[in-house]
This record gives sequence, C-alpha cells and structure tokens, in this order.
Amino acid sequence: MNGLLILDLFLFAVGLIAAFIVSGNNNATSLGVLFATNAARRRNSYIINTVAMFLGASVGSVTMYGSVYSIVQGPQDYVEASVFSVLFSSVFSFYYLNKIGVPSSLSQMLYPSLAVLVLVSHGEILFNWFKFWFTVGSWIISPLVAIVASLLMYKTMKSRIKGERRLSRQMKIYRYLIMTSSAFTSFVVGANAIGIIISAGLTTAPLLLVVLAYSVSASIGIFFSKKTAITVGFRLTKLGYVGASSSIIGSNIINQVFTLFGIPISITQTILGGIIGLSLRAMTRDVAKQVRQVAKGWLISPLLSMIISLAAYGIVKSVLGI
Repeated sequence: MNGLLILDLFLFAVGLIAAFIVSGNNNATSLGVLFATNAARRRNSYIINTVAMFLGASVGSVTMYGSVYSIVQGPQDYVEASVFSVLFSSVFSFYYLNKIGVPSSLSQMLYPSLAVLVLVSHGEILFNWFKFWFTVGSWIISPLVAIVASLLMYKTMKSRIKGERRLSRQMKIYRYLIMTSSAFTSFVVGANAIGIIISAGLTTAPLLLVVLAYSVSASIGIFFSKKTAITVGFRLTKLGYVGASSSIIGSNIINQVFTLFGIPISITQTILGGIIGLSLRAMTRDVAKQVRQVAKGWLISPLLSMIISLAAYGIVKSVLGI
C-alpha cells in the first residue's frame, strides 16, 4: 500500500471524525432549546434534529462542494497533504477550544491554515486568494447582519403573537416556532459546516461515498451533545421563547443565504450574533461576556490551527517523501 493511498484513508477518516464533532457541538443550540422548553419529547427532539441534519448535509450542502475542493490546486500529493493537515489541525483545535469554553469556527481555522501552507509551500500548491478574502469578509459581516435580522424577526413575531388573544393558540405558536428554529439550525449546520468537510473529503473519495458517509456521521454526532445542549438551552431561554426563536431563526436565515451562495461562514458566531442582538434589549454583563468570548475565538482559533497544520504538513511531506 503506497503512501498516497494511506493518506487518502486518513483524510477520509479525519473527515468522518470532523463531521461527528462539528455536528455534536453546533447542534447544541437546536437541541438545547427543545430540551429547555419541553417543546418536544427527548426522543422526538433527536429525531427532528437528526432528520434535519441529514437533509442539510446530504442535500443542502451541494452549494458548498467547491468551498475547499476548488480553492486549492496543484499536484495530487501536495493537495491531499495540505487538506489533510488543515482538516486535522482544525478539528483538533475546534474540539479543544469548544471544550474549554471558547466559541470557535471550523471555517475560521481551516482557511487561514490553508493560506499559511500555501505561503510556505514555495509554489507547490496554488490558492484562490479572491475566494479566501471574500470568505474572511463574510466572517465579519454575517454576525453583524444576524444582529439586525434577529431584532427584526423578534419585532415581527412579537406583533404576531400579541394579536392572538387565546392562550392555547399562543402556546401552539410558541411550540411551532421553537421546533422550527431547532430543525432550521440543524439543517443549516449540515448544509454549511458539514458541507465544508464534505468538500475537503472530495479531494480523496467519490462524491456519493463522501456525502453519504459524512451525512451519517454528522447525524450520529447529534446524540453526543446532550450535556452542552442543556447548558446552551437554558441560557437561550432566558431571552424568552420568542426571543430565543427570533435569535436562532433570524441568524440562520443569514446563514442559509450565505450557504446558497457557497460561502463558508461561522455558524456558531452568526448564531451568537443573533443571541447578542436579542440580548441588547437589556444590556447586561452576559452580553459583554459573549462579545469577549467571540473576540477571543476570532483571535485564538486561527493561530492554534495554523501552528498545528504547519507541523502536520511537515510530517506528512516527510512520510510521503515529497
């Protein structure tokens, strides 16, 4: 078995792990709202999010296929070595930082790491710099737009519910909003975040195999986010049912618009933007803390991932003899 074939297998395996971890972490918001509000039974909550995740990853991710696959080009061994290195470092950094409470984004680690490898590769691999800087710009714009979208969504929902006098009817509307926002989050995570991982996997395996395997892995990952989901859910519901639903739906509308245009964004930080937007109705210490956490994630996550990717790239090149 030659070195490139082994690298193919490792790259495919890292993609499976990445889909599992990213899904479990990024779906904590959608599951958490259902858990905290009892809008659906636990089993039904998992079913709703699993189906939405699978549909998002298998169908909604089609616009994201070129997010990694087409941004880096060159000899196959160099391309696979670079993609493996950045995907491995990004997943490791993503898991570690979220474990210690620093919100991070897979795309904000993967793309800067790829850019650094291109700079040190001395022309071994080519890079689409226009797409890179366009993506970087989206990381700044999307949370800001999500703040506005969540506030507008809140105003719309509030006026709609106020117009309904029957309490039983209001509760049905609340339940519908919460379940919709939860399913929408899972779908968008599958379409964008898992879509990025699928794109990376396309450098080493056929489309159908990558999409099916990574979609299943992401769906299974949902079942391992219970602890985080409960914590996130109760924090969100402090905004109120309408506030929580508005922040999630408003921010995910922005996420889905970017996804349709094939732009990799930070799902976590866009949703945090929506939460911050609703929190701004009453400025508290929690809002300032969330802003600091987002800023910390922007700074730390790319640096950590770049360092690990450089080390991994050097090791892989040595093993392959390239």
